[in-house]
Amino acid sequence: MKLFTTDLSPNCRRVEATLHHLGLYDEVDVIRLNLATGEHQRDDLRAANPNGKVPTVVVGDMSLWESNPTMIYLADKAGAEDFCPSDAKTRFEILRWMSWELQHYNRALGDILWETIAKAKFGMGAPDQEIIAKQMDNFHRFAAVLDAQLEGRDYILGDTVTVVDFAVGGPSALALHPASQVPLDAYPNVKAWYLRLEALPAWAATAPKILSEAA
Repeated sequence: MKLFTTDLSPNCRRVEATLHHLGLYDEVDVIRLNLATGEHQRDDLRAANPNGKVPTVVVGDMSLWESNPTMIYLADKAGAEDFCPSDAKTRFEILRWMSWELQHYNRALGDILWETIAKAKFGMGAPDQEIIAKQMDNFHRFAAVLDAQLEGRDYILGDTVTVVDFAVGGPSALALHPASQVPLDAYPNVKAWYLRLEALPAWAATAPKILSEAA
C-alpha cells in the first residue's frame, strides 16, 4: 500500500489517523510531499489521482482518492465493524455526517483556518477579515448543530469513536490553535470532543507540528 500525503492537511490527517487506528500504518509506503514546492505534480501521483491532490492511497491496482470514501474502504477492508458499522441505518448516518461536514461545517471552518493559519504558514499574506466574518456566520450556524449532537455523547454517534469523528474532526488541531479565531468556547461540547480526539492514540500519532507550537 502506498500513501501520498502532506503535513498540515486535515484531509490527510484523517486518512493517516485511520491507518493508525486500523493497525495498517506500518504496512504503508508513506510519501510525504511538500505542496509549496510543487511536489504534488510528480508523475506517479498524477497517474494515481488525475487531480494531483492528496491524500491518495494506492492499494494494488486500485487508486483511492477523496478522504471520506477512502476511510470507509480501508475500514471495510480491515473488517473494522466498530469503527465503521455496515448496517444500513448506521451506514446512512455515517454518509450523512460526512456529506454535512463537507458541505457545511468544515467548509466554513476550512475558510476561516485558511485565512488565520494556512496563509501565514505559506507566506501568503495577512488574513482577510471580511472572508473570516462571512464564514464565521456559517460556522456558528453549523457548530450549534454539532454541539447539540454531542450533548451527552463522547463521540458523534455515541460513546465509541467511529469514522464519522475522524471525518468531521479533521481540522481539530488547527481549530484549537490560538491563532485560529475559532470561538470554540461558545461550543463546549465541540471543544471537549476535539480535545478527546486529540487524546486518541491514532490522532495523537498524526498531530501536526503546529499543535505543539501552540502549547
